Amino acid sequence: MNMQQSLSVNAFGIGCFAAITATLIAVTFVLTKTPIEENVRRHKTAALYEIITTDKFDNDLFADTIELPGTEFGYSQNISAHVATTAGRVTTIIFPVLSSQGYSGDISLLVGINADSSIAGVRVITHTETPGLGDKLELKKSPWLLSFNGLKKVAQQPWAVKKDGGQFDQFTGATITPRAVVNAVGKSLDYFHKHRRQLLDRSAGNRAKNTGDISNGN
Repeated sequence: MNMQQSLSVNAFGIGCFAAITATLIAVTFVLTKTPIEENVRRHKTAALYEIITTDKFDNDLFADTIELPGTEFGYSQNISAHVATTAGRVTTIIFPVLSSQGYSGDISLLVGINADSSIAGVRVITHTETPGLGDKLELKKSPWLLSFNGLKKVAQQPWAVKKDGGQFDQFTGATITPRAVVNAVGKSLDYFHKHRRQLLDRSAGNRAKNTGDISNGN
């Protein structure tokens, strides 16, 4: 076999290997995509009912949503915020929020804000933070997320980790991760304060109009 034939055989072999590898990757993606999405959905559902327990609302929390501009919450497309009501009055709104400021990648979370502007709860849905450091975002690893419960954002106190002059503890050996979450929660509170009237107005005549106003940034 001469040099040219050898090169042709090698090129053919490499091409076959690449094609097989690409096929395996595609098949793996298709097979795992649905289970991954289902796990995220299940995790999100559980988190919703951890943020606000069933005795504090009387509507279908998962189905009752309001569309909002995703750019305000770190997303490129509109988001659906979950609305909890009691006797037709809004008690809590839970916003899906995405922070791109994590140490190892994006952090997706749910931020629940009560009608009185206090935080109902915060839960992280997905993250890729470093095990042993940033994974203290998970309640099974640390109760740190619970430190948001009941808080309100006031001008006199910086909304930041202690290293930045605020009230929130950082993790031992890790500041970027908690800073990302604190900032994301703070931005959610800012949005709620700015649009509180429209968000809480659930009357039949005004809800659609107010939702449109919020989506348009008015």
